Amino acid sequence: MIDILFLTTTIMKAAVFIIIGLYLLNQWMKLEKKYTSDIPFLFGVGILFLVPGTIIDSLVIANLLEFGFLLNIRYALDIICITLFLGSLLSVWIAEKIKLRYSIIITLISISTIIFLLSPTNIVYLDTLNSLVSLPAIIIVIITFLFTYFTKRLTNVHGLLISISAIIVLISQVARPFLKTILLTSFMTFGLAWLANLIAVVGWIICYFGFRLKPGYVSNT
Repeated sequence: MIDILFLTTTIMKAAVFIIIGLYLLNQWMKLEKKYTSDIPFLFGVGILFLVPGTIIDSLVIANLLEFGFLLNIRYALDIICITLFLGSLLSVWIAEKIKLRYSIIITLISISTIIFLLSPTNIVYLDTLNSLVSLPAIIIVIITFLFTYFTKRLTNVHGLLISISAIIVLISQVARPFLKTILLTSFMTFGLAWLANLIAVVGWIICYFGFRLKPGYVSNT
């Protein structure tokens, strides 16, 4: 039987990813000086890389597709997203060294993609590997945007809201494996995994407003 709640919240995630990703790319296009290492571009592209994964998840949940090697591709896309997020943060820490930023981003994407594509097609193994990579990366995102907020480093994004959104997404990531094992029924075959998705959706919506709203210190200076 299809887990309708899990399927619905997974589709919701895909819709939110598309909206945020396209919004960020549109904001980047409006910039006078554009660099593909800019935060809006890399975050926008990174978030759009999450869309195919959620589509694959939706098809699997709806019993229309089996994972197989697609599982490796699905996790590889997630890691590319995380790598692009980290790459965008280099503009905060090494803003002037553009060529170095490109080199780091390309190297990280290449290595991480190869690792996931060559890994055993095992959901437990890939899920664990994904967590080992993504959870520290999300923590770095939280620390970086908190730093930019309290030092008033960035004026075009609300670092505090983005940090809060990353914390909420982190909670959903940590909770998902446990929630999948709770209240398993004939109509909730993935347990409460839908709740983890819903928490993530809330986090990503806050992230959207983090990029849309300017921090309070901008209007006060």
